[in-house]
Amino acid sequence: MNVTTEKLERFMHVLMYVFGLVLITEWLRPVDKLTDTGNIIIFILFLLYSLLLHYFRIHWSIRFILISAYIMISLQFLHSKDALFQLSWLKGFLADFKGNLGFIYDGNWELITNPFRTLLFFVLLWLVTYLIHYWVMVRQSIFFFFMLTVIFISVLDTFTPYVGDMAMIRIIIIGFLMLGLLSLLRLTIQERIKIPMASINKWILMLTGMILVSVLVGFAAPKLSPQWPDPVPYITSYSDKAGKEEGGSKRKSVGYDEDDSELGGSIEPDSSIVFYNNAPAGHYWKVENKDIYTGKGWVSILETDFRTFSNGQDMASLDIYDVPEVVRTEEMTAKVSMTESYSHILHPQSGYLKKIEAKNGMDFKYYQGMDKVISEQDNGERLSLKEYELFYDMPSFDIAELRKVTDPDESMDLIMEKNTQLPEGLPNRIYELASRLTRDETNWYDKAKAIEDYFDGPEFIYSKDDIPYPESNQDYVDQFLFETQIGYCDNFSSAMVVLLRAANIPARWVKGYTEGEKSILDGESVYKVTNNNAHSWVEVNFAGIGWVPFEPTKGFDGEVEFYDSELKQEVKKPEETPTNEEQTKKETREHQDTPDRETRSSVKTGIGNTERFLKWTAITLSGVLILASIGYFFRRKWIPHLQILRYRKKTGAHFSTAYLILLKQLKRAGLVRPEGQTLREYAAYVDAVYETDEMSELTAKYELMIYRGDVEDGEWKHFQKGWESLMRKTSS
Repeated sequence: MNVTTEKLERFMHVLMYVFGLVLITEWLRPVDKLTDTGNIIIFILFLLYSLLLHYFRIHWSIRFILISAYIMISLQFLHSKDALFQLSWLKGFLADFKGNLGFIYDGNWELITNPFRTLLFFVLLWLVTYLIHYWVMVRQSIFFFFMLTVIFISVLDTFTPYVGDMAMIRIIIIGFLMLGLLSLLRLTIQERIKIPMASINKWILMLTGMILVSVLVGFAAPKLSPQWPDPVPYITSYSDKAGKEEGGSKRKSVGYDEDDSELGGSIEPDSSIVFYNNAPAGHYWKVENKDIYTGKGWVSILETDFRTFSNGQDMASLDIYDVPEVVRTEEMTAKVSMTESYSHILHPQSGYLKKIEAKNGMDFKYYQGMDKVISEQDNGERLSLKEYELFYDMPSFDIAELRKVTDPDESMDLIMEKNTQLPEGLPNRIYELASRLTRDETNWYDKAKAIEDYFDGPEFIYSKDDIPYPESNQDYVDQFLFETQIGYCDNFSSAMVVLLRAANIPARWVKGYTEGEKSILDGESVYKVTNNNAHSWVEVNFAGIGWVPFEPTKGFDGEVEFYDSELKQEVKKPEETPTNEEQTKKETREHQDTPDRETRSSVKTGIGNTERFLKWTAITLSGVLILASIGYFFRRKWIPHLQILRYRKKTGAHFSTAYLILLKQLKRAGLVRPEGQTLREYAAYVDAVYETDEMSELTAKYELMIYRGDVEDGEWKHFQKGWESLMRKTSS
């Protein structure tokens, strides 16, 4: 029994669609493993659904409606708590869609909501299914997609935790089957032969046997050990080495890291979201503080002393701290939603934490020396919480009370011993600088402010790029203060703590996050905090008041509220309060040392305009490139219509050029003319594919013109209709 070309072609197309679906499924497996994306089966069903619509050649308008309906139902199922088919959800989604288009237009990619991200993922899968349809039905070659899959899995296996051993075996088996079957299909179409069923069975049997033998030999054969080193540790070790040689700068990403023993080096931005919070006002979020400066970085003594409290327990019973009477506080609550897994509990800087509530029952440990809270299960194992709610008092500090502190009191012996520590061999010029900055001040607050304001000077530059490590015999703070004077928060905050301690003022180094940016999460206004918000700052201990934050990093405000009770009295009764000449001089000096607001604003505006121009230039060029790529890729669709319009307007003899254009368009449509085949044979093949005789008529006239030298005498009008019909068919 012979199998006709048409039956074999249909059979092969079905197999190619199945294999294409299996290959694209291999693209989805790592998504499930490497991200928190769930319900992968919904996306696999979408691929199958879309491929079926392509296979049965449903009209594009009906296909668009059916696929859009599937996407909308899936989005509501994945992201809505309401029942399906609710019009209210659709209205909200359309509003969300409009808002996300605004985020894309403004370049705020990180603000795009999850439903819109899912929609974009569906659109991407839709495009991939069309490409599979194009490669199978038109090009009849899927080698390019096969190689892309191999490269994609190889890169993921090399540079991510995804293990792609079995995936690569599946891909190789499927790929060789596809290539072998497509070879048979192309052979039968080009030669126009009818193959007996027995021959097809032999072909498939031999192909399957060859692949199985190859796989078995691959498993059983002895294997050499890796000849090249693993690129990941090689690149990492090379960059570490390059970063630390001759004070070079090693690139690392911003974000929280427990190890701060070797500070320095440049850092890369990272906009990954760490957590959201709905605090009533923006403020810094603390993770921990560190007390021991080594000359290269900061370490903490491993604490065995901690306080344990349970979920929802009032922390006042722990007797951790008392709120001083001179500190004004405001009650606040904040829900924290984590997107990264950490066992520490974020709490407001300098705030008095009162209670932590989480959904699951658990215990918390508070390490007082580090001011750090850890969440753990009943068995003592650390636990990463996704959501919890904080109850706390946010303080406001009275500058008048802070200025009363000039020396430590008797209760600060331990704090003075611990928080004025400096390493032996600290360069004397650090002590000299601390003395020079504070010698005109009489209290700790003004001394701390003098040191803090010192970093606002024009000689200090905030930057995350080209930051060197200190050399082996060089102090980290000394290098920043007297040599480079360029750095980011770690440089500024460490330098201020060391200068305060050199002035015998107790201070500690604090790390956490800044307030973040305003955003929308599930319809609620929240603060979004990313790894780019990771930050370090300074806390100074004042007798009778406690730890007070200071912000030395250039360009940062600190978000701490200060007020001056004495200044308020002066405003009410200025005639009764003598002018403080010393204070006036200080304020004048501060004003002179601080750049004018309008100047800073104009500089920032200029920088912002430049950045905005570069951003939109890049977006415009990218858009043009994308449109050009799409136009080139789909040129088979639009070129025929353009040529038809062009030749309708032409007059005179141009049949031969139109015929050559048709040959080129047929090649784009996948009907490649084999080498050595005559035009008449090729025309018969084209007519068989499109079920017409128009190509043979055009070819016969073209041969008469070429071989007999007939003149184009009004023949174009006679053959124009057939030429246009074939051009349209090639674009379908």
